[in-house]
Amino acid sequence: MQEEKIIETACPATEEVCSLCCLQQGRSGRVLSVSGPNRCRLMELGFTSGAEVKVARKAAFGGPIEIELRSYRLSLRREEAEGIRVGVDTTDTPS
Repeated sequence: MQEEKIIETACPATEEVCSLCCLQQGRSGRVLSVSGPNRCRLMELGFTSGAEVKVARKAAFGGPIEIELRSYRLSLRREEAEGIRVGVDTTDTPS
């Protein structure tokens, strides 16, 4: 769990580009790239370049992240979300 805290502080969502796991709940952005061992699976789910994503909910204690993507919701492990780079929508405010 210590490592997850380091990841959260290493890439705050105040930057224009960050990993999906670092976006605050309610924030949205566009997928820039996908990497990691589950890259193909994530792309099949719709995490393709330019796709709009929104963090609907974050579970406590490093649990899964619920994402809105292409008119449906899915949950990702934080490790999977770390491999998804997003451009943060600076005009959007967290809800």
